[in-house]
Amino acid sequence: MDSIETKALIQICRSRFRSFSEAAESVLGALAEVVPGVLVLGQIDPDEHACRVIGTQGEGLNLQKGAVLPLGSPPNGDEASRDAAASNSEIDREFLAALGVEGCLGIPLEMSDGRIVGTLFALHPNAGAYRCEHVAMLGVAARMLGYEWESVERRAELRRLRARLPVSANVDSETGLLNGDGFLGLLDHDWQLAERGTVESVLVVFQVDGASDRAHNGGAMGKLGLKIAAEVLEASVRATDRAGRIDETTLAATLVGCRLEQAHVFVERFRAALERVTRGGNPDVQVSHGVRALGSVSSPHEALGLADAEAGAPKRDGESREPVLQEAVE
Repeated sequence: MDSIETKALIQICRSRFRSFSEAAESVLGALAEVVPGVLVLGQIDPDEHACRVIGTQGEGLNLQKGAVLPLGSPPNGDEASRDAAASNSEIDREFLAALGVEGCLGIPLEMSDGRIVGTLFALHPNAGAYRCEHVAMLGVAARMLGYEWESVERRAELRRLRARLPVSANVDSETGLLNGDGFLGLLDHDWQLAERGTVESVLVVFQVDGASDRAHNGGAMGKLGLKIAAEVLEASVRATDRAGRIDETTLAATLVGCRLEQAHVFVERFRAALERVTRGGNPDVQVSHGVRALGSVSSPHEALGLADAEAGAPKRDGESREPVLQEAVE
């Protein structure tokens, strides 16, 4: 592969996306730099044996989003499963010939459970337009898009399952973490264990910087930034730890069985994961943090107040910090 193709592969593999549409636009844009012809991303409807166009790049064919393309003949039952999967996601050759297309390179979007949900293909008037490196490029791109598709599906399914569960009074509805009351109750329990010398634990408080400003100025972006930070925090803690939302812009975690000098490992893990997830910066989620060993303070409220003060989230002019932290410290 030449340097242009290598750069395109790097762009596809290093990007991180917040939606499938963003992934599709970015991947098709990168492919258009190195793959000739028209690139088309389609969603397969197995019942209709057709493919609906959900993304295109390139000129020369009048294929708009929403256009329905017929697939080739369904595979026979005695075909190898991989060959069957491939042929079942190819556009009908007679249809392509009517469009003046002789060269067609298609790669299915396969899910981990074996389903084929879409196809990524390149179309060209000339039959010999595509080389091995183009097959490799589309193969990597199709695998990436398949991963993004499945990720969106799984997150949507998780939301549906959570919606069926009884709503706990101790869960914050926006982030899915423990709310202030729920977190403080467990923090008190962990502090008592630390005070008796049974289990040493560390409290880490994160301020999502600017989330309150964005919430007032844009609403959705502020909530999205906080939700992203909460999802990363939940994924970063261990099964024995606790994670919660303390107030509008404050998240916290209790690291159970952790010494103070070990807490920086968790903080760096969380920050690195958050940076990877928000690479590209929309929204740009920045956090500051404070750390306090539970065994070194006279109460869980003191630990929370000191860690929050160390995190040092800036306030807007004329605004005081709200409620749970102040009430807890009092």
